[in-house]
This record gives sequence, C-alpha cells and structure tokens, in this order.
Amino acid sequence: MFHLPFPPGESPDIDAARQRSLAWCRKQRLVAHPTDEQRFLRWDIAGLMAAWCPRASQDPLDLTVDAVVVATFLDDQIDGPLADRPDQVGDVCQDFTEVISSGGRAPAGAAPLITACAHVWKRLAEGSAPDWLERTGQHWQWYLDAYTREARNRAHGRVPTSTEYFALRRRSGFVYAMLDLSQKAYGFELPHHLHGHPVLRRMLDITVDVVDTLNDVHSVEKEESRGDLHNLVLVLEHERGCDRPAGIRAIQQMITSWYLEFLALEQQAFADLSGQDVETAGRWVDCMRTAMSGYLHWSRTCLRYSQLVPPGEPALVADLVQRRH
Repeated sequence: MFHLPFPPGESPDIDAARQRSLAWCRKQRLVAHPTDEQRFLRWDIAGLMAAWCPRASQDPLDLTVDAVVVATFLDDQIDGPLADRPDQVGDVCQDFTEVISSGGRAPAGAAPLITACAHVWKRLAEGSAPDWLERTGQHWQWYLDAYTREARNRAHGRVPTSTEYFALRRRSGFVYAMLDLSQKAYGFELPHHLHGHPVLRRMLDITVDVVDTLNDVHSVEKEESRGDLHNLVLVLEHERGCDRPAGIRAIQQMITSWYLEFLALEQQAFADLSGQDVETAGRWVDCMRTAMSGYLHWSRTCLRYSQLVPPGEPALVADLVQRRH
C-alpha cells in the first residue's frame, strides 16, 4: 500500500535484543502478568528499534528499545479508563516529568513504569552533553503534555481539524525523541547549530510526519474501536466527509509528496556545511532515512495492530503508573 525509496535494514543483534528486552521488562515488573507478557512479545518493540537503528547492537540498541518500551507502555496505560480524564492523565504524566527534571530519580512510592523511566533516563544522561539532554528532555515533555491535550479532546468528543491534528501529532508521536535515541545508539550528538539548520530541520519534520502518518494508517482500527479521535484517517474522513478508501488515497499522496521533498532537500543539505559538520549531518540524514524505512518494515510484520485488544479491555492488565501508598 505504501512505498518509501529508502531500503530497510535490520540489526543482526535483533533476536538477542528481544531476549534482553523481555528480561529487562521482567526485572522492571512491567510484564508481571502473563497476558501482558504475551502482548508485549506480540508488539516486538525490539524488532522496531533493530530496524530503526540497523547498525546498533548490544547496550546502545538496548537503550533505544527500553526507552520506547516506556513510551509504548505509557500509551497503553492511558488508552483505557484514563483516556478521557485529563486531570488524572496530567497527574500520571507529572511523575514522568519529575523523573526527567531530577536527572533520573523516581518519586517515593513510584509505580513500575515510573521507576523504569528513571532507569532509562539515567542511561540517557550518562555521557551526554547538557544541551543535548535538555533537547531530548523537551521532546519527552512534548510527548507527556500531548496526552493531557488528547484526553481533553476525548472528554469533549472533539475531532481536531487537520491543522490542529498535525500540530499535536508531532508532539504525541514520540518520533523526535526516538530520533534522539538514534543519535545515542550511534554515539554522536547533533550540535545546536545543525539541529536548527533550516534544511535539516524541515527534513526532520518530514520524517516525523511520515512515521506518525504511517502509524495512523496501521492503527486506525485499533483507535476507532476505542473511540480515539486522534488519527489522521479519522480526521480526514470527518473534515472532508470522505470514505475510508478516499482518506487512505489522500494519505498516500501526502507521503509521496513528503518523501520527494525529503529527497530534494537532501541535495541541498550539505551546500553550506564544511568540515566535521558534513560528516555529522550525513549521519543524521541516515538516521532519518532508516527511521522511515525501519518503521514501515516493522509495521508490516508486527502484530500490535493486527491482533487487537478487545474494546473495553485494558491494553495491559497490570496498573503500571499509579503510585503505591
């Protein structure tokens, strides 16, 4: 259905990474219930990151996997009774904010997912430049803040416009933070002047839009079954009054136009760069390419969106976000 001109790859460490990820989740008490473990294995987050960072292995790859596990499990915790309760969602996300602002310390009595986040954040902070860590902390905060805004929309049954959708989706998709993880996996940091470079910045936004939109197409049945309105397919159907095939065709055209623009910008990206910046920008462009191809490859094989959790049933049995008293 969708095509991208970026060949996919896959880390040769993928099978071992899956085993290590499961062991880490057990140690962090994230998959203590058999149903949760079964669903976690079906989602294959290690497989996603092995395609996202195909030249990463061992500890650097594991860090990317564990970070995305935390983000995915938070998404699934909120995708239930909390989904339309913005105040409670805000309280949950505040615990994650405290972890980030404290440099990786979990609050007293923290729930398993909060302590897992603290474990990830300490590893992210290790050896990182302060400005890089501040930037990725902001990207994580965008992700957390988006949950409250989405819960508020759900509480009022409000479908966002396409303009509102894109502004919120870029923050809710975690893709900026995942691309920070790509840098961590490959042992480099994008300096501030390259992060703000107008051509590279536009390429980054395109990458985020492509990944988020592909995710919306693959997850539309899941979100529709749970009454979630934050999906581009549903937004277009509501805004244009079109049926599903027409909405999908419109999205195919969007993705084609985005990757063609990405390829054109790639020819311009290095025109005003020199020295070390050329090498660093090249590594960054490669990260964006493999993010798009890696997500598409994973989405075609993973069972997260083809074997749905029944509506009305929480995505995860265990409560991983409420503090112990």
